[in-house]
Amino acid sequence: MSYSTMTHAFICYIENHVHDGKLDMKEFSTRFGFSENYIREMFAKQLGMPVMSYYRRRRIMVSAAQLLHTEKNIIDIAYDYGFSSHEAYTRAFSRVIGMTPSDFRVKRPIVAKAELERGVYGLELQESRERRRDLMKKNIKMQDSTILYGISKVGFGAYGSQTPYPICIKAVSEFLGDDISYPYIMAATGAAFRLVWNTKDWDLSNVDYFHTFKESNDVYEWAGKVLGRKFDSLGRDEKTSKEEFTEFIKEHLAEGYPCIALGIIGPPEPCIIAGYKDNGTCLLGWNFFQDDAEFAKDIEKEENGYFSSNLWWENTDTQAVMCIGPVIGEMMSEREVIKNAIAALEGRTDMGYAKGILAYDAWERMLLDNQYFPENLVFDDLFSKLLVQNDAMRCIQDGRGHAAMYLREIAEGHSEEEKKNLLEIADCFDAVKEYAEKMIERIGDWSDTDRMLKNLADRGVREEVGKLIQQAKKEDEKALQGLKELYAGI
Repeated sequence: MSYSTMTHAFICYIENHVHDGKLDMKEFSTRFGFSENYIREMFAKQLGMPVMSYYRRRRIMVSAAQLLHTEKNIIDIAYDYGFSSHEAYTRAFSRVIGMTPSDFRVKRPIVAKAELERGVYGLELQESRERRRDLMKKNIKMQDSTILYGISKVGFGAYGSQTPYPICIKAVSEFLGDDISYPYIMAATGAAFRLVWNTKDWDLSNVDYFHTFKESNDVYEWAGKVLGRKFDSLGRDEKTSKEEFTEFIKEHLAEGYPCIALGIIGPPEPCIIAGYKDNGTCLLGWNFFQDDAEFAKDIEKEENGYFSSNLWWENTDTQAVMCIGPVIGEMMSEREVIKNAIAALEGRTDMGYAKGILAYDAWERMLLDNQYFPENLVFDDLFSKLLVQNDAMRCIQDGRGHAAMYLREIAEGHSEEEKKNLLEIADCFDAVKEYAEKMIERIGDWSDTDRMLKNLADRGVREEVGKLIQQAKKEDEKALQGLKELYAGI
């Protein structure tokens, strides 16, 4: 094993164990077949510092990202990374960063991707946000394997949300050093304001993000506009080859930029590609379904939790791959975000879908149409309708809740009159969220699926839910009118 290969392996091992809180040198020695003394000597020679000092720095750097992007108590972060007390963590943090964790959280320096070794990226302290000159990088030599460590795990519930694409955008943005709120991402992409209903069928893809504005995957490009970053994408059709997908992924990961893909494991929901092995044959990352027994039977797990898949191309739901790259401009203005909100909420029909305000009527009409709920309705059909009903309820609960948060975030920067209007609109969105929660309570939760199915089949329950749908619609209508007036005035 060459020194370069050895260093690469050592760094990968440490990044995989940075959450352990303690580096087991005996296990380290066993893994690589060298004595502990030899590892210590080689590490110091190649990296310029003792292995334990390097490990301590990596723990501090990854924990620093937690200070920036979570609301966890400092003591909880300290325990998560193996420090015995607040004092021990503060001392170690101050030696590495030059300030206390509390000061760091207030001053908010940039922690973002950095190349630790060729083909290995991790989180490090940065002086400034990326510049346009990053676009000029050329001829970066690709490795047989590349992995980006430190990307937050995505899954339903991450950032208090249920919407996969914005969750992926937020995780990627953190890794790239963007210090922005999740409510902003939900609002700027339009995801916070969406509601769509197929007027012809109980459609499991009703509330998927790509329906938000128009019948096109072009809406995914909003991620770049939201972050002020370059956006690249490659779709899959009958002419697209696995080699094209692989090269797209390798080229972007070689520069330290994660990819967002549709599919890879299970359904065509967005997921994060954080690395590859065997020249791209095997992909690594985070996927919403990697812990689901139905979809994860053919994958393996890396030590840090990333999935490892060799059959990603064989999954026909692997439909596209995208990359949010270097900074090329400013993030979206408040006026642009409000414009998007109005566009998403505005009632209209498109290719058989009722969108925005009109979706509420289509939803209620089909919920109360007895032809969809005959007495002899088979289990599979009822269960499918339950999934669609649940998605719609969760869509407005999640979306309008974050819409209200975003409006409250920006309210302080406006005149007293505009602030008052923003808070009133936020109240409307909070009311929609509350009506959605009442719907969810009336249908039931997944701890008792039989009860949920029984409730959905009950005409009386559906009528109660239908009334709540109309109440939510009225609040959204008031919010839409308020946004239009606000947009005209700023």
